[in-house]
Amino acid sequence: MTPRRAFATLALLLAPSACTLQTTADDRSAAPTCDGVSYTDVRGPEPGEPNGSLRDHPVADAVCQAWWLDLADGFVPQGLAIEGRRAFVVGHRAGAVGSKLCQVAVIDLPSGRTNAFTGTLDARDGSPTCRHGGGAALTDAGLWVVQTSRLWLLDPDRIGRPDQVRRVWDLADEVRGSTIAAHDGEIVIAGYRPNGPGQARSYAEASVLASGATELVETATGRGQVAMTGASRVPPRLQGLAFSPAGRAWHVSSRISCGRIHAGSRIRDFVPGAEGTVVTRDSIWTVSEASAAPYRDPGGALVPRLLRLDRDRVLDAGPATCVF
Repeated sequence: MTPRRAFATLALLLAPSACTLQTTADDRSAAPTCDGVSYTDVRGPEPGEPNGSLRDHPVADAVCQAWWLDLADGFVPQGLAIEGRRAFVVGHRAGAVGSKLCQVAVIDLPSGRTNAFTGTLDARDGSPTCRHGGGAALTDAGLWVVQTSRLWLLDPDRIGRPDQVRRVWDLADEVRGSTIAAHDGEIVIAGYRPNGPGQARSYAEASVLASGATELVETATGRGQVAMTGASRVPPRLQGLAFSPAGRAWHVSSRISCGRIHAGSRIRDFVPGAEGTVVTRDSIWTVSEASAAPYRDPGGALVPRLLRLDRDRVLDAGPATCVF
């Protein structure tokens, strides 16, 4: 499968591979310097009542660009994929358990406008509605969205339309879906655990897409089941998973007060409330839930919902100070 090509002014250069990462263009032509942004630099309407200040955090000076996102105040961002001028932001509606419907927004990065949006994901085959949308990944097959018990494949060019859902798979009980990444023909699904390491499970994308595949499991024993090709440990409180252009896995763990990013043995401070993340040659993109309605301090400073940071400045910042 050849990578999607939507080259514009943002993201990374990819060598041909069986599957794209979450982004497909070169980000070198974006903002020439990255030394933090001011409140007035953040694009789009601020969520909630105007505040006028940004929260300080250890990597604030590494932020190159930031967006509030032109979405309802109750939107809680969870997953991110970047393609050219577009950001695909997956999240859920704030609310009680059972009412957190999956939502997907397509953001035009130069303007910050929302070009497309869906407030629900429903499959035409009668599968249950998607709830608590987690991670996102983009390949030639489409936009992958994971929730705790299901994996969804969407048409990225038809978000908000009745035929936006291409396919849905069940996830076995042992395959807990919290975040997702794609690299080199593999779909990697990882789970969140508040205490102790979690696990990431890999699946061959071609096997997942095969006709008749309906459920992702650890070991296949029945018709329609797709067995994992491998597994690895991930850090506690995992919120985001990404692969660098070189194929190295990066992990993001966070709470509302602080965040950490793991690049191999290097653990660095990251954006508070960071969730889905995209790593390119020069940049780290992420979405944060720190200023979403359920978690926002009404009288406190805010964290933009979408940010692009200088990769080198994040890694050069020294060991992480965020403690879980």
